Amino acid sequence: MTAPRQRIAIVGANFAGLTAATALSERHAVTVIDPSRHFEWVPSIHEILSSVKTPKALRLDRAAIVRQAGHRFLRDRVTALQPAQGRLQTAGGRDLPFDACIVALGAVWNTHGVPGVERHALPFRSVADALAIERRLQALWRQGKPLRIVIAGGGIAGVEALGELLRRHRDDARLSVQLVEAGPQLLPGMPASLDADLRRLCAPYAVGFRTGTAIAAVSAKSVRLGDGTRLRSDLTLWSAGLAAPALLREAGLARPPQTWAEVEPTLQSRHAENVFVVGDAAQLPQLLGKQAYHAIDMGAHAAANVERWLAGHALKPFRPSPKPVLIAFGDLQTYLVAGRTVVASKLLAGAKEGVYQWFMAQRAPSGLVTTLTASAGRLRQSWQQLALPQLLSLADFRKLPDCRALPRTGGLSCNTRGRPEAVGTPTSKSVTPIRR
Repeated sequence: MTAPRQRIAIVGANFAGLTAATALSERHAVTVIDPSRHFEWVPSIHEILSSVKTPKALRLDRAAIVRQAGHRFLRDRVTALQPAQGRLQTAGGRDLPFDACIVALGAVWNTHGVPGVERHALPFRSVADALAIERRLQALWRQGKPLRIVIAGGGIAGVEALGELLRRHRDDARLSVQLVEAGPQLLPGMPASLDADLRRLCAPYAVGFRTGTAIAAVSAKSVRLGDGTRLRSDLTLWSAGLAAPALLREAGLARPPQTWAEVEPTLQSRHAENVFVVGDAAQLPQLLGKQAYHAIDMGAHAAANVERWLAGHALKPFRPSPKPVLIAFGDLQTYLVAGRTVVASKLLAGAKEGVYQWFMAQRAPSGLVTTLTASAGRLRQSWQQLALPQLLSLADFRKLPDCRALPRTGGLSCNTRGRPEAVGTPTSKSVTPIRR
């Protein structure tokens, strides 16, 4: 008599969860639970603001991907997780037992408790969020009035959103943007030369930067800063950080004062041996950035360790591989950040696009014809919107931005004609004057 298959539940089907699902063997009874129909390539949602990308180009059908891997997909939301009992419950009334569980919940919108954010600011975490912002922008634009935008958060999401706004509207005198970052510089934790170069690129446009100050309140027409300054805002885009899902605490996977789920180096929960936590929800002993490429690697590693644990074998520690970060700033610049080294070139936009194309092609479900058709559509759009303008710029090599390393603490870089140009660290002033 054949023994029943061991049951593995995967809670969440984003980068980490979906990668774990596709890596697990059909020898196990795998169930993937997520409330949303689509997997989304979140690293490119900023391009929806400039219409370089469409929602369809950034989405894949989760159920089809999971079925193709030989597993079951439930479009539902997990409301309770009981590791000691090996059970979970869903909003749809399901009660599912499991032998092992992979928690890949990701992170949620973080308002930081700021009054007015939930009512008056627009989140920037998903394709739907980006589409809502783009539609609101176009509605405001049609009114023919000055358009004042405030972006909350100077991390990668906020900076890339600013780049797309400038890609589309920088030549329109009606646009003005203020980007607010609570930390002392743009892109916190990254080399200060990035902050300096971004300010240099934005100097000709109506863009202001408010660093070293937090947002105290948001209303329908303004944003109040912690120092009392009020910024007029017709649209407030909120990309200021991430928060841990409440289920981590409710399931006992995150114990106060921690908010994220503490895991061993093997990705096994420190509080439940039958649970592995991956992606943004996991807190490893060593600090690890909440990036998609880490989530992908964690998902694959957790799948292998779950199979080892179920078989009674020793677990292997997760060793994150160092990978560079690509940051796109519209069509003005793209940066590659590797540790403390920063390389800047517009042509790096092609590398960032290549990562997106490769992953979507790898995960695209169903047959070859459908996959090729979808990939061709994404490639055609990318060629028209991104690759073609870059290739045309090769007609005048003197205007081609050099591939250059930004100084770590200020110094010299090159402008678009190859002449030396001062790029220093940010001054003590937190505001870059607005120029039209």
